[in-house]
Amino acid sequence: MPTPLVAVAATAVGVLVLFFGQRALSPTLVEASCPAPDCALGIGLWLLVGAVVALLLSLIAGVAFRHRDRPVRRGLHIALWCVLAYLAESVALWIIA
Repeated sequence: MPTPLVAVAATAVGVLVLFFGQRALSPTLVEASCPAPDCALGIGLWLLVGAVVALLLSLIAGVAFRHRDRPVRRGLHIALWCVLAYLAESVALWIIA
């Protein structure tokens, strides 16, 4: 049972670090990419949705791919892929906006 727990916890930490890092950089990013306040609001909402989806995917993958061999390592591997997907979504949102 540790694989889903490790996957969700590590994904939550990674997503929170990325989210608050983007929040700190958002004045600079908004000024560079989209001056309208609606644009920043839309990006923020999609980042929140992406964070929830990343957590749900890590939970589902943790349950689906649990194994007796190295459960912590497998959970960290799942979390890495979920956080990388969230990072890719973040980059795409800031570039497209």
